[in-house]
Amino acid sequence: MLYRSLPGNRDGELRDEKLGAKTAAVIKDVQQDYSVGLVKFFVDSFKATNGEDSILVEASYKSGDQDFSSQLNNIKQANPDVIFAPGNYGESALLIKQARALDMDQPILGGDTWESGDFIDIGGAAVEDDVYFSSHFSSAEPINAESDKFLTLYKEKYGKEANAFAALGYDAYMVAIDAIKRADSADPVAIRDALAKTSGFIGATGTITLDENGDAVKSAVVNTIENGAFKFLVKVDP
Repeated sequence: MLYRSLPGNRDGELRDEKLGAKTAAVIKDVQQDYSVGLVKFFVDSFKATNGEDSILVEASYKSGDQDFSSQLNNIKQANPDVIFAPGNYGESALLIKQARALDMDQPILGGDTWESGDFIDIGGAAVEDDVYFSSHFSSAEPINAESDKFLTLYKEKYGKEANAFAALGYDAYMVAIDAIKRADSADPVAIRDALAKTSGFIGATGTITLDENGDAVKSAVVNTIENGAFKFLVKVDP
């Protein structure tokens, strides 16, 4: 149950084992590289685990769309075990409301763009109904001493709990400072090269290592929504 939304996790087999999903449908926003990229990774991973025919529907929409009935009716007819629909919080919340109005009861999964209060405000009760998303950080589950330090400082300054976006901003700044120190230079090329070699950096969102593509390899968390608030479910290590 706990690994229902892991688009950022590379262990597709673990995800499917916990959920028991053998078939899926995906819906992507074709105008958002974020959505297109996550769907591609999910599809590749899911097919590698469950076979080439395991993705029953691949649907799309454009940013700003508000009616998803055509895509959802196609998915309802195919009846997949799970739906992966990463996108901006506004369109995603509307999509989920419309899916539940069509009596579609599959778990609906997404990514960290859903970590916005507006997602809950727009989606209402529908986004509390078997909806899960992966993120980088949870104030409810500090990963290390740096997480604790960041949470304390943030709350002292702003009077509220930090979300994942605040933690990512903090880590981006601290990684850049670390690279400048290691480069021992203000030269942009030297700093860039030092950034590319970032390995084992202890940040608020976990231990950060940049791979050959410049992507951060680190832990992820899975959240859901309960009683009008985000709720931490589990941390997943790479």
